[in-house]
Amino acid sequence: MDRIQQIKEAHPWLDYEDLVKVLYLPSPRFLMIHNLKRDKLQQSMDDFSKLVISKRRKALEPFVEYVLDVYYNGVDEYGNQIEESSREESFEHRWNKARAILLKSK
Repeated sequence: MDRIQQIKEAHPWLDYEDLVKVLYLPSPRFLMIHNLKRDKLQQSMDDFSKLVISKRRKALEPFVEYVLDVYYNGVDEYGNQIEESSREESFEHRWNKARAILLKSK
């Protein structure tokens, strides 16, 4: 069973599009932020998946909300998508914020 199926089984309330966004979130970030070698990415993604699976819905919802509403959707006051290069917060900052939400939730 792959990561997406495992998370979907643990959290059936997530639709597949949202689930893929949540799961994809850390993959390039782990390489850039944590300066991982590609051979360590697989283990990092497995660890992240286990963390997501281990959370109860009530604990996971704030993380998913942040990821979908802030991390990906960065929009201005008019609802226009903000380009990555124009964002005030770097992806590292947004990732660290998302990670903190996930880690502090019980």
